[in-house]
Amino acid sequence: MAVYSIDLHNHMPVPDADYRGPMDTTGHDVVRAAIAAGVDALGVSDHFSLSFFRHVHAAAVGTGLLVLPGAEVRLSLGEDEAHLIAAFPPERAEERFAAFMDALGFVERARVARLHRVVVEFDPVEAARAISRLGGICVVAHVDRWFGEYRLLGRPLLRRLVDEAPCAALEFVEIGNAAMLGDWAAGVSLLQSSDSHHVDEIGRRATTLHARALTFEAIREALCPGIEKAGAAS
Repeated sequence: MAVYSIDLHNHMPVPDADYRGPMDTTGHDVVRAAIAAGVDALGVSDHFSLSFFRHVHAAAVGTGLLVLPGAEVRLSLGEDEAHLIAAFPPERAEERFAAFMDALGFVERARVARLHRVVVEFDPVEAARAISRLGGICVVAHVDRWFGEYRLLGRPLLRRLVDEAPCAALEFVEIGNAAMLGDWAAGVSLLQSSDSHHVDEIGRRATTLHARALTFEAIREALCPGIEKAGAAS
């Protein structure tokens, strides 16, 4: 097993999204920032969009940086809301992403708000199962972050995601808050990611991971060894 630094939650200069740096930021800028921060695997995870991934992926060729395509989706269920990071293998990434958007019933032309403000009414447990069926990694994002008076940590929906869905990991802003989970979440990986909205923030929070190789498949396997069984069972 080798040791890698992974940062799976990062936003890019996508129009109508929530990037807070210069909109002329390039894929090479992103790659340089990730390498400078000591990141080995970088997740590109914009809200409902995969449009900037190939710019970063192309810029990373020959550098040793693994770039993973993904998206952050906001899903509501009754009074609850969860943000999921759906990461996919670089191969056929756009095809897998499109299939996931179809599963959510997301129609891009019908959006009426900036992408980071879009909320789709869809059971997050079913979304996690869809991600797994498509060969992806599902991370429940910033479970301890407050959105006004609401946060997912402590809500029954989070327990459902752990108990019923093939989630690879729970992401924390402050890893110490994981103590609030109790023993029921012992079987799920815990991680931190940057949730960067500017290249200067890449790597500000990352996770050390032991994996057999620096590949999507090895990272998926390391985060949740039972993920294949859980996905098949659903």
